[in-house]
Amino acid sequence: MKENRFYYVCRALATPLLHFLYPFRVDGKENIPAEGPAILCSNHVHMFDPVFIAISTRRYIRYISKQELFSNRALAWFFRHLGMFPVARGASDMSAMRTSLSILKEGGVLGIFPQGHRYKQDDHRQLESGAAIIALRARVPVIPIHVKGPLKLFRRNEITVGAPVALDDLKRIDAPAMAEADRRLIRAIWNGGGEA
Repeated sequence: MKENRFYYVCRALATPLLHFLYPFRVDGKENIPAEGPAILCSNHVHMFDPVFIAISTRRYIRYISKQELFSNRALAWFFRHLGMFPVARGASDMSAMRTSLSILKEGGVLGIFPQGHRYKQDDHRQLESGAAIIALRARVPVIPIHVKGPLKLFRRNEITVGAPVALDDLKRIDAPAMAEADRRLIRAIWNGGGEA
């Protein structure tokens, strides 16, 4: 996976500001593979969640993001230069699927917020099916991440990186397998934040 200097510069600039506004501690950093493909699946409580996670690892993360974020030309330029790419929510977006699988095939890290929306109160919501489909097709480590919400300004916040979610026994890519994958992802993401 080709490195992205723009991504690393932006991350370096954002790190002190974010630590000042939302001081945070990350537990379980060692669960993110130092090399090779991986999918990072996190709950979504704040617009800064992608930055929190980016700061938590040295790996370059390619985030799959809602298409609406790319409607503004200037923002679209910024997000694309960070390595983000759009997905049409509520539809079968084959372009986003191909991009996701290509990133993983090249040994990269894919970042997904499978709830599809932000839920500030850290609600345990049903996940969109996209993360499960990608995970079952790619057959790479799926790392659950929990951002404990709601975030507290100028007070310590907590992020927990869990062990990879076991999906190897789900051999097929069908509705029952995707439902079971979603169930395991929900349980793993909120393992540090309560019962799923």
